[in-house]
Amino acid sequence: MSRLRALLARAWPFLRRVVDLWPLTWLGALVVALALAALRWLAFADLDLTALVLGYGTLGVVLVAVVTVAATAFGLRRRLRKVPAAPTLVVETDAWTPTGLRPPSLGWVPLIRIDWRWRSPASADAQVLRRLGRLEERVRVAERGETRELVRRLLVGDVFGLARVAVEVPEARGLRALPNLGALGHLPALASPAGGGDLPHPLGLAEGDRVDMRRYVAGDPARFIHWKVFGRTRRLMVRVPERALTRAHRTIAYLVAGPRDEPSAAAARVAIERGLLGAEWSFAADGTPGATSTVADAISRVVHSAGARDEGAAGLAAFVERAERSGPASLVLFAPPAPGAWLDRTLAVVRRRVASTRVVIGVDALYDGSAADRRRWRWLLRSGAPVAGTELGALERVCAVLGAARVEVVVLERPTGRVLGAPHRAALRSDRLTAPPRTVPARDGARDDAGRSAGVGGRAA
Repeated sequence: MSRLRALLARAWPFLRRVVDLWPLTWLGALVVALALAALRWLAFADLDLTALVLGYGTLGVVLVAVVTVAATAFGLRRRLRKVPAAPTLVVETDAWTPTGLRPPSLGWVPLIRIDWRWRSPASADAQVLRRLGRLEERVRVAERGETRELVRRLLVGDVFGLARVAVEVPEARGLRALPNLGALGHLPALASPAGGGDLPHPLGLAEGDRVDMRRYVAGDPARFIHWKVFGRTRRLMVRVPERALTRAHRTIAYLVAGPRDEPSAAAARVAIERGLLGAEWSFAADGTPGATSTVADAISRVVHSAGARDEGAAGLAAFVERAERSGPASLVLFAPPAPGAWLDRTLAVVRRRVASTRVVIGVDALYDGSAADRRRWRWLLRSGAPVAGTELGALERVCAVLGAARVEVVVLERPTGRVLGAPHRAALRSDRLTAPPRTVPARDGARDDAGRSAGVGGRAA
């Protein structure tokens, strides 16, 4: 079985090319078969002139459709291959962006329908709009990432569905998709307190003067009981050493790749571009070894982390260990809103730290998964587009696990820019058990349903 699968995998590119170049659709093949049968058993056998005219006329229509579709497809392919080289296209996810390509309108070709798609990158959705009598291409990418070559896949067919030819047009142009910022434009400073200071202990250890207090627990020495407090409040309190905490002058940040991590990547991008990590910072991300302190390199690491979702937080321990050799630092983690293998790796790191850790989790519109399941029949009556958003139950599980490890968790809602605390999330669970919107609002304000690519050329526009 494995050898058969390997053979099919090697033969699939050739088979797909043959299928793409075969001009007849199943409807066209059926029409041709019926026309030939009418000619064979009616026109020639019974000398039926009506069947003769209809049979040859039908074959003529199919032949014209095949020739027109094939000529249009290969002419369009040749025209697009002559497009001059262009610089790398930089886009934001979930936002329509013009590519600068203006394909021929093909208004002189009648009854032609073109389905304009992108094959690479796979998460791209392309459309061709007619503006001021000319066609313009725009693209929307669902996930962040970077590619060195764009591949367009054009399906050219007639409006009757008799003929269809698919051609692929590569373009030696790179594309870089950055995470959409949404409304995450006003984030607070993300540096948190770190161990260290002049008094009572420079490393933040609880070994200084006993000036703090806590409740008495079994096993505490009696000599540390604060008897004056007991006399006033009738509560046993013991003196404990003060732990030194000071504002961190160094911030180390790490982007953990995982499921539904696009909003968290957007939060990391905002923090890097707007200097929210402080004056002295170091950034690393899954998928790229080492760390950086430059904005351009850090943004590049954010983009490339999309390919490392299966190994989230794999390099976190080594990054923190190297960074803390230079002294105490504030650790900021940008984490996905769904549990996974990354959560165990993250807990193993934060539990060993003396200083505090802040975890920033970006989310899209929250929805309750159980409520969405109960109302699935309603969504079946609507569009079949994949549901986008963050499942509230998965987010709560992540927050509960991190909270048990005494980690500060900040939840940011990308569409609104709000900080969602525990009371707010509880209110969402009880009062707003609704399904989420399908996409993050596009920053260019363009409507998603505008400019369908079907019918780019001819009268089908």
